[in-house]
Amino acid sequence: MSRPTTTVRRTTTTLALSLFTIGCGDAGGTSDDGLGVVVEDSAGVTIVSNDPPPPDSRLPWRFGAQPSLSIGSVDSGEADELFEVTDATRLADGRIVIANSGSSELRVFNADGSHAGTWGRRGEGPGEFTYGPSAVAPWPGDSIAASNRGGREVSLFDLDGNHGRDVALNTSLSNVVALMPAGKIVASSGMLEPETRGSPNLVGYITEWAILDADGAQHASLGEFLVNEYWTRGPDGSIQTPHPFGRQTSSAAWGDLVAIGVQDSYEIKAFAADGSLVRIVRRSDDREDPSQEDLDAFFDRMGMGGNLPEAVRARRRSMLKDMPLVDSYPAFEKILADRLGYLWVREYRMFGMFGEGAAVWTVFDPEGRVQGLVETPAGLEVFEIGEDYVLGSAEDDLGVEHVRVWGLSREAG
Repeated sequence: MSRPTTTVRRTTTTLALSLFTIGCGDAGGTSDDGLGVVVEDSAGVTIVSNDPPPPDSRLPWRFGAQPSLSIGSVDSGEADELFEVTDATRLADGRIVIANSGSSELRVFNADGSHAGTWGRRGEGPGEFTYGPSAVAPWPGDSIAASNRGGREVSLFDLDGNHGRDVALNTSLSNVVALMPAGKIVASSGMLEPETRGSPNLVGYITEWAILDADGAQHASLGEFLVNEYWTRGPDGSIQTPHPFGRQTSSAAWGDLVAIGVQDSYEIKAFAADGSLVRIVRRSDDREDPSQEDLDAFFDRMGMGGNLPEAVRARRRSMLKDMPLVDSYPAFEKILADRLGYLWVREYRMFGMFGEGAAVWTVFDPEGRVQGLVETPAGLEVFEIGEDYVLGSAEDDLGVEHVRVWGLSREAG
């Protein structure tokens, strides 16, 4: 399995409310698509530095004109009435397993969209989910793993939905970040002490990350990473709001590696199962600094403009007038890895959290060499990318949740 599961994701604010020959020195060259790539070895770590693809270019990969499968309905009272879908995965036989967090269940559908079964339920017993499953992924031994949204536990089921066992996380790192195909768990701790980031009222919280064994014991440390940037206010700094342009950390199970990227810079670090850093993938970028006009535009999109009474808009703006600017936009939004070992990095969109428009991804090959840009279907929150499909969730015009499969052709034309 090679996609992030419960990654540290962009949080909507509470305001209202992502060659090549390796030698001892530098090796310059171009990718298969003529893009500049430099690969070097530094103390056993492979560093791959890439030029960005032209912004208006696209790889000749194509999606179907319509999704090949769409699961979801409104007021049906049946299993296809979805609520708070957090993840999904496609099995080898074509079945789709959906983490339906709102009902604390795994809902399984056949390749034709018919309901095949429901696994788990809300509760605190074996195979039950306290607050709903946050992620689902294949697991060794023809099993399915699902992490508990409440943390500290991963439940294992066989392919018929029979509960096998629960894995208790025997460590302070209880937030499941990714489930690895080799039966390892990537987890993070609660927030550690904050650090000031530029403005005195802008702080970043740090978490410790580690790889855990299949029994929940810590196997290897991965270090500390940023979880979010907050604007603090109030006389004692106790009022905290995630910054609209705050940077975070995203991760993915990249084959047998763990890929981790902090959005401060366009750099993805890949760690082996023993915790050692083995690869760094970089891409140059020329981000602009956020302006006050950008912040104002964000507030308007969050419901602070439009037809609201002027008194309401004035009160909300007064609450936010002292919010500082971050020193740069996030370098990217999210990272995923597909089942062929390609790394996908979603480009940052200022209004991406509103689900508008198509997302643009920079795609890197399994060694980290840039291939080009790909545009996924508009409004689709991508969970998994296979050899010939993309699986994700989307809302229709009525706000009804759907899980959709889109065909993907990687051939030109």
